[in-house]
Amino acid sequence: MICSLVEHTLCGDNLVDLADKLERLYQVFPWPEDLSLVRTKQRLDEAYKIFQDLLEHSWFKELLKEKDIVRVLDICGGVGIGGIALAKALMEKGLRVELVVNDLRGSALAKAREYAKQILGIEIATLREDALRLYEHDIRVDIALMYGISAPHFNPYQMVQLAAGVAWILKPNGLFLVDEFDRVYGLLCRVGCKDITIEHAGEDRILLTLNGGYNSRTGMFKRVFLDIPAMTRVEMEYRMWDIAGVAAILWMFFEDVDFKPTKTQLHGILIARKPRGINPRNYVNQPTIAKT
Repeated sequence: MICSLVEHTLCGDNLVDLADKLERLYQVFPWPEDLSLVRTKQRLDEAYKIFQDLLEHSWFKELLKEKDIVRVLDICGGVGIGGIALAKALMEKGLRVELVVNDLRGSALAKAREYAKQILGIEIATLREDALRLYEHDIRVDIALMYGISAPHFNPYQMVQLAAGVAWILKPNGLFLVDEFDRVYGLLCRVGCKDITIEHAGEDRILLTLNGGYNSRTGMFKRVFLDIPAMTRVEMEYRMWDIAGVAAILWMFFEDVDFKPTKTQLHGILIARKPRGINPRNYVNQPTIAKT
């Protein structure tokens, strides 16, 4: 079942704070989300071509065989670029698509509904909810997608919770797609950790990120985003994931995992299939080490 439009009330001060941080972060970080900009249109076109190619994978052909309707959930979807691109590729194969876009940012979900209507000509559902709690809703889908390299938002324990929850809401032959970049080699080995990084330098503003420390128990780096001259400051934690690390966690909850490179061998789409049926409620509480 696909939920209707839901502006879910976020529960817990930590979740409300995170949603607020994300809103502020995307106000200062130059991530392409505005479809009036060439860069965002290029990002959408790139995603569409990636999914066009991915639909030729044998696992997709098996899933879509004799289907008329495909239900898709775009997790941490932001303005829905990934979900809309995948839906467009599916619709061009003559399939009807029911799309739900999930995110914590209400402003992004409003744009996702607008963009879906503009590009696909359909109404979509949105769900403002913690990605770790999606299994608590009445959702059952054929394809779950996390596009836009969102994995760094989750520490290893949360990634276990996420994989368990997604596997639970997928149909027995469903697929979970994760857009991922290997930061261990691509960043740590090639570039190394820097205390200060220039993320954007324009005529009217500069965005810097500063190293704020590392938590060995959660595996999370702290990064401080500083917008100059506005002096807007946002602190975020992130995980330096590698492809094999994410794939191994997915394998715990799915019978098989594959990887389709896109831009390079370090960047592509992880595909997990055949959920093992492990109850995500077994992982509601993180271990003591992560709470200390």
